[in-house]
Amino acid sequence: MFDPTAASAAKGKAKQQKKALQDVKLWANLLIPARFQDGLLLDVKEVACGDPTCSPVDTIFTLLWQAGGRGMFALPFAAEEIQTQDELAEVFPDEETLTLWKHGKRAPWPRRPALRFNINDRVECRIGPHPVKGWVAGRIVRLHYTEPSWPPNMVAPYQIQLHDGRLIFAPQDTDMVIRLRPPPAPDAPSSPEYTFPEGDDDYEEDEGYEDVDEGDEEMDYGEKSDTEKP
Repeated sequence: MFDPTAASAAKGKAKQQKKALQDVKLWANLLIPARFQDGLLLDVKEVACGDPTCSPVDTIFTLLWQAGGRGMFALPFAAEEIQTQDELAEVFPDEETLTLWKHGKRAPWPRRPALRFNINDRVECRIGPHPVKGWVAGRIVRLHYTEPSWPPNMVAPYQIQLHDGRLIFAPQDTDMVIRLRPPPAPDAPSSPEYTFPEGDDDYEEDEGYEDVDEGDEEMDYGEKSDTEKP
């Protein structure tokens, strides 16, 4: 049945998405010190992947300097979920990282400090926007995870195996993305153990991001392993 309100709702969603991206780009420019602004081109966009079991969308920041410098980082949620400049500042690259990027040097962001969790830790991962159903249980299987197909500087703090056996990665080491799972009940079944394929020293993933067009009513996203994505 034809829904006369659908077109209006889609238009409103597209307008909201565009406004959120504009706000985030403005805040990002304000967070970049003046000495990095000369010759800088900043792009902020949302991207989606093909697996609907993951967070619906990432917000990707790309910084390009006319002299050749380049940097990129991603936030695992839509732009509209960033409500203030202060929230963005908490996850925005610091001046040392911006300096390296501007001079054409590689620098991971987020940096690789001591991580909060270790291999085999029981965690909960955010794969969707719902405050309860958007979290799933899993176990850490790799630290500082990356793969050859990713852009320069992109490293995920963790790779996680979910209880159903799928492999996903957490792009940020924050409670907004991954958190410690409460201790299990005495009668709860044990978490499945993950065994890496024989001869697989560097687990590789296949990722296929697609730009999210303004006005799209459905957005699929996924960060998958060569076994299967999340």
